[in-house]
Amino acid sequence: MTTDFPQPTDEALGFSRALDKRIREEMDDAGGWIGFERYMELALYEPGLGYYSGGSTKFGPAGDFVTAPELSGLFGSALADQVAPLLSQLEKPLILELGAGTGTLAADILESLSKTQAPPQYWILELSADLRRRQQSRLSSYGDNVCWLDRLPDQPFEGVILANEVVDALPVSCFIKRANAAFPLGVRLVDGDFAWAEGDSDPRLSEAVELLEASLGYTLPEGFRSEIRLGLSAWIQTLSAVMARGAMLIVDYGLVRREYYHADRNQGTLLCHYKHLAHANPFLYPGLQDIGAWVDFSAVADAAVGADAEVSGFTTQTQFLLESEALRQLSMPSLGQLQGLKTLVLPGEMGERFKLILLSRGLREAELPGRDFRDRL
Repeated sequence: MTTDFPQPTDEALGFSRALDKRIREEMDDAGGWIGFERYMELALYEPGLGYYSGGSTKFGPAGDFVTAPELSGLFGSALADQVAPLLSQLEKPLILELGAGTGTLAADILESLSKTQAPPQYWILELSADLRRRQQSRLSSYGDNVCWLDRLPDQPFEGVILANEVVDALPVSCFIKRANAAFPLGVRLVDGDFAWAEGDSDPRLSEAVELLEASLGYTLPEGFRSEIRLGLSAWIQTLSAVMARGAMLIVDYGLVRREYYHADRNQGTLLCHYKHLAHANPFLYPGLQDIGAWVDFSAVADAAVGADAEVSGFTTQTQFLLESEALRQLSMPSLGQLQGLKTLVLPGEMGERFKLILLSRGLREAELPGRDFRDRL
């Protein structure tokens, strides 16, 4: 199973084996099968062992994948230009970033904003102790302007919430259509290894897929496999509850509902990354690889409306960056800057796969640069 992948260090393999044992114990307690949503939650977030809560290097050349902020400072500058007019409408503006990676995006945003105004308060909610240490080192020059949270604030605040490549890592429930019904796909042991296995009918999942099909206007075909984020609405609702006034900007790879659940996309969108190798095996080295699924932006929009927020903009990363003030001000870019920009905007790279959706509450003006694709949601 692992011959085509780089071998982890003995230390990393020890953590993976400990998480493997933890998952097996939960499977035993559950009768030998757990839903994929629970497996993904354990693999990514089990305290001290999961991919995002453990200590492995995740971003950059030594990690498993590269995010937009790591490719070019233009991305952070463009986001700063986007949030500046939103913050200006608030009495005590602040930015809350969910999962700040290496701190590169926060540094780029703060540096860009500080050229024209006093840097705002910048809060970071980070689950990984290792990443928090790296962020604190990277952002030490901003002193008390930056603080770290262990959980969402208890009291609602005015500000902008940033979620860059966060939603794709929220656990998904996988399903398959059989006999005109949706059945959960989960995990059991086959010959001693984790393997896909169908489970018994789940009323919550069945209802969600039925509502999905009603929205699509057609029934998904026999054998169709995909995934759905049953917890997405609650996640949006929770974030909305702490945002008394302001905006939420979500950036991620994803599709609108009709493209996500198109008949030709009949194996879902689940994608794993290990040492910059993209693959489809979520059972490889638990805790040492990223597991994600594309974002259904139509579901994000529906959840926002249900949480009393306005969908103020939806566009592609290409449109956003090419129409940004940061790009217009970029003069004499270096070869490295050009290479990063190409990856960010070309359709075959990140440009069309990544989208931005802006959700707002109580703001006079809130929009995204570039062509508006809200009519596709």
